[in-house]
Amino acid sequence: MRKGELIITLVSLGILILVAFLFTKFLSFHEERSNGLDMVFNDPFYHLLTPADLSILIFSITYGSILLYTIMNFKIHGFALRAFVCYAFLLLLRIPSLTLLPLKVHPELIYLKDPFLNELVYPSKITNDLFFSGHVGLMCIFFLISRNRMVFLVLGIIVGISLVIQRVHYSIDVLAAIPFGWLAVKLGDLTIRRAEMVRIE
Repeated sequence: MRKGELIITLVSLGILILVAFLFTKFLSFHEERSNGLDMVFNDPFYHLLTPADLSILIFSITYGSILLYTIMNFKIHGFALRAFVCYAFLLLLRIPSLTLLPLKVHPELIYLKDPFLNELVYPSKITNDLFFSGHVGLMCIFFLISRNRMVFLVLGIIVGISLVIQRVHYSIDVLAAIPFGWLAVKLGDLTIRRAEMVRIE
């Protein structure tokens, strides 16, 4: 990686960290608002899937996919920059989507055990960050920007179903993550091209 590209990549990482920080501040406000509105969705898929704690599986796939994306694409010019920018847009898109549809988590929720999110990122026990799923959105981003796509399609399907089984997300959160993930990539690529950060291959 050339020095100029390294600097741009680090700047994009800094922007992502800033966006993530602002997003966590928003979640504190959103959590209280959602609890007050009490908008619980009667998900038809909940009647078909027995609740189970799949935290280890979800955690392993989520963070394993980041490592997998890096291994598969590290030779591609600007691979990290593109992922940082697209994910920053995904987080930004979640703010209006959560605001417009402030769903409350289902009573059958099995709390997702994620040491990274729960201890380092989220300011408290956040459960109402529902519409849309950030986990599936991330899988969608990797699917769209990676040269080896099919593995992320399979992982995304597994994560999506697992989130519904654990009642961490409604099925509409999982399905909505697909177009929002696509939009995040489109906005990210447009920004990179306009700013002439790197040439997207």
